[in-house]
Amino acid sequence: MKFFDALFMSAQGLSERKYRVALNVLGILVGCAAVTGLISLAAGMNLQVKDQLSVIGVNTLFILPGESEEAARSMSATAILDSDGLTWRDKEIISGVRGVTQISELATNSGSFTVKGETYSVKVMGLGDNFLAINKALKIAEGRFFQRGDKALIVVGKNVAHPPGEDEPILGVGDRIKLTVKLGVEEKTVTLRVVGVLEEQGSVFGLNSDDIIGLPFRTYDQLYETQGSCAIIQAYIRDPDDIERVEAELERVLGDDYIVVSPNSAIDVMKQVTGTIQAVLGGIAAISLFVAGLGIVNTMTISVNERTREIGIFKAVGARSMDILLLFLSEAVYTGLTGGVLGSGVGFAIGILVGGFIGLPVRVDLMLASGVISFALFTSVLSGVGPAWRASKLDPVTALRHE
Repeated sequence: MKFFDALFMSAQGLSERKYRVALNVLGILVGCAAVTGLISLAAGMNLQVKDQLSVIGVNTLFILPGESEEAARSMSATAILDSDGLTWRDKEIISGVRGVTQISELATNSGSFTVKGETYSVKVMGLGDNFLAINKALKIAEGRFFQRGDKALIVVGKNVAHPPGEDEPILGVGDRIKLTVKLGVEEKTVTLRVVGVLEEQGSVFGLNSDDIIGLPFRTYDQLYETQGSCAIIQAYIRDPDDIERVEAELERVLGDDYIVVSPNSAIDVMKQVTGTIQAVLGGIAAISLFVAGLGIVNTMTISVNERTREIGIFKAVGARSMDILLLFLSEAVYTGLTGGVLGSGVGFAIGILVGGFIGLPVRVDLMLASGVISFALFTSVLSGVGPAWRASKLDPVTALRHE
């Protein structure tokens, strides 16, 4: 029997049992789609974290009050920035550590402003003089960033200057706003002039810079009466190779009440999360493909029983055991290939759909698709070996007598 004849005949055999085969394909499809979709989402998460790390830079350390990194991880970026606890004394200590070349204060609070009769709630962020020098990925679209000595000036995020849903921008360089903030039951209002509009940046670790008004930290301090305290201090280290030494020195001089977070910490968290996801994927894939494998064994066993007489005829006219083995294994290959291709396609579609909904960049990875399809083929062939081998070993006389 020629190789292509075996492939053609096995395809005909599958078409005669299309409903049972469809169930087998569905079982493989579910497993492959689950693996492909979740792995592509995990890869998108890794990519997003790396993009966010590129925004803050590998030369930056974050110092914030707290007892452990685990406690800090449980808080959102907004919750951390809304707190305070780093004093002027802490800033002096951090600035004095060898290797730290620049620092910038970070703190946020709430406020509102009115333009053309419309009141807009906004996140107000106090930024140190060196903020833009440290966060080099953040760019000014119009105007400039405030300089040392500036007081009643602000930079605004893209969505503040041009709120979504508005036909035209509501703020531009040179415009003045009256910012109103609440301190307990007291309200304070200050007039500020826009000197810059930030380029669209998006969310970085839970904080969207497009939605903020940035104030010089001294102005923020006076407005919110924080007595010089802030939520986070960014420390810039010129030499990336010096990061670990500076991090250890900061932990030593600041004590146990402060946390020093480096880009390496974020990478470690990312690895832990993706490791957990991969373990879950392994369980889902194992269960789904095990069930699909049982279906293949069942379908092929029934096929062997139904075609026993046909196998006897093949052997009577000269077909070898290897030909019969190839015939039935081809059916398993067709099933696995179809389920793997459809499953990887559906998985990527689900990943892209979910990624678009939650804001993760999901891409089609041909290496992942090839791996998933190969795994489906391996599972199918492994499941079909037993029935195919039994069919190939049938005695032709006994098979011809089968009714």
